[in-house]
Amino acid sequence: MAKALELSADSLAVMPSVPKASHAATPTVEPKRSRPSPRAEREPLQVRWPVDEVKAVKLATIQLDYPTVSDFMLACFHAYMKSRQQA
Repeated sequence: MAKALELSADSLAVMPSVPKASHAATPTVEPKRSRPSPRAEREPLQVRWPVDEVKAVKLATIQLDYPTVSDFMLACFHAYMKSRQQA
């Protein structure tokens, strides 16, 4: 527990030293930041689906070798829109 400090004119004039252990170490080299991918800008989209359908989408994403669920869903959307135009 911290010790009580009596306030006087001397205690206010002299600043107590801060131990080195209480200072956070600063990194000497700033880490490299990754550049945004050259892909088109993306905007987040949230959907609420039943759990079993979410699992099915995730499995289909893996089985069809898509890098992300978003890429799979975007491909599904494009295929759907293309089929609507042909019909």
